[in-house]
Amino acid sequence: MKKKKNVTRKELAISVNNKLGVSQRNAAEIVDTVFATMKKTLISGESIKLVQFGTLTVRDKAPRRGRNPRTGESMTITKRKMVSFRPSKRLRERLNRD
Repeated sequence: MKKKKNVTRKELAISVNNKLGVSQRNAAEIVDTVFATMKKTLISGESIKLVQFGTLTVRDKAPRRGRNPRTGESMTITKRKMVSFRPSKRLRERLNRD
């Protein structure tokens, strides 16, 4: 079984460097700027729509009853916000092609 690999920030910067021909430092700045903008947008509660890729939205999760897996003790999980990703139709089709 093949081990799954994560793409790192550095690998994204190398890809930008190879594709656009900018320096490694500038490529890293571009990647960092994109992620900083995405973070700021999500923190403000706005969605991010990336055409042909998908949409990132902030969702509110209501408080709910849960169980501590270690002790088995029942507890309340507090309300919180989470980021949800919905892939575009085109991306879903490409993922499920095989």
